[in-house]
Amino acid sequence: MTRTWTSRQRVEAALNFEEPDRVPIDLTITLNAYRNLREYLGLPPEENIRADRFYEVEPALDVLEALGIDVTFVKLRGPRNWQAPPPTPDGIMFDEWGVGRRRVEVSPGVFLLEVVYSPFADKDPSEIDLDAYPWPDPHDPGRTEGLAEHARSLYENTDLALMGRFGGTIMEQAAFLRGYEQWLMDLALYPDFARDLMNRIADIQIALDEAGLRAAGPYLSIFKLSGEDLGMQDRPLFSPRVWQKILRPILSRRWRAARAVLDEVAPHVKLMLHSDGSIRSFLPDLIEDGVDMIDPVQVSCAGMEPDGLKRDFGNRLAFHGAIDTQHVLPFGTPEEVAAHVRDIIRALAPGGGFILAPVHNVQADVPPQNLVAMCEAARKYGQYPIAAD
Repeated sequence: MTRTWTSRQRVEAALNFEEPDRVPIDLTITLNAYRNLREYLGLPPEENIRADRFYEVEPALDVLEALGIDVTFVKLRGPRNWQAPPPTPDGIMFDEWGVGRRRVEVSPGVFLLEVVYSPFADKDPSEIDLDAYPWPDPHDPGRTEGLAEHARSLYENTDLALMGRFGGTIMEQAAFLRGYEQWLMDLALYPDFARDLMNRIADIQIALDEAGLRAAGPYLSIFKLSGEDLGMQDRPLFSPRVWQKILRPILSRRWRAARAVLDEVAPHVKLMLHSDGSIRSFLPDLIEDGVDMIDPVQVSCAGMEPDGLKRDFGNRLAFHGAIDTQHVLPFGTPEEVAAHVRDIIRALAPGGGFILAPVHNVQADVPPQNLVAMCEAARKYGQYPIAAD
């Protein structure tokens, strides 16, 4: 008798390096691209769509069903005891970390929130009192209000695999607070201050992770360890010394803390780290430190060729992503998208350990027909056993 697979079973089998019926599919998408996709699919306009500061939205269930997507996500709520101050006259909006952003139109009708104020910028570390700074309260009860109930409802009323996304970044948050250029200089000139700043941020993110995992952990299949971009397009972003002496101990502390909570409440859940760019040289350390899956597998970057990644790491590390959003999805034809999907599946899918998804959030320049072509090709070429030609 042929087995009928649910999305959740399909995802969890793949994460355990087993071959389900087909390669699982995931999708993250921004507001304008999502609206275009709904219209292209003939679905009614969605009212009151909520976008985060990256303009990412949570796709509704009708979109996931239409495309055959296997994963959705749950996030923390906003704090109850903190209210954002009103925007300044020139449009700067402040978050609970004290970082200021302004809404910037990057193309007609497409907006991003760009950092324009960093509270620790242009200051000598000796002038910054980290003890006195008003840090966010990770224990604010509003953050988990209704989270367990929402996760339980998705778990019981859909067959989707759930991804938890709770605490935010460490390195990027340090750059937001300090200014990106100054933070990079701190790593070389003021390493003790850089460690202190990032460890304080890590303490908050660890507490946020734990709050989310204790509320929703039993319903998850994947826990996403936020984003810690370690690579540029053509090389790693950090030297081996900076990685080993400063960054790795802090990041690893967070990953191990998450694993400890999961071992208590949901040991089946896998840890997924988002890290852009050319990060091949970091992968052995990430595996050693407990990362189960890497996202987004930016295949256009140096050293990120999928055949080599699968050969060298495919029995220890699962892959999430790999469908190119720099060239293929925005500028390719549907036929070129399908061929790209086929090639990626043949490289990464044999033996399980692969969830197909776009590299990073789909932006407004991606035609909706290319997203449909991606999902159709994933279902066509992703049937196990994977055809070689």
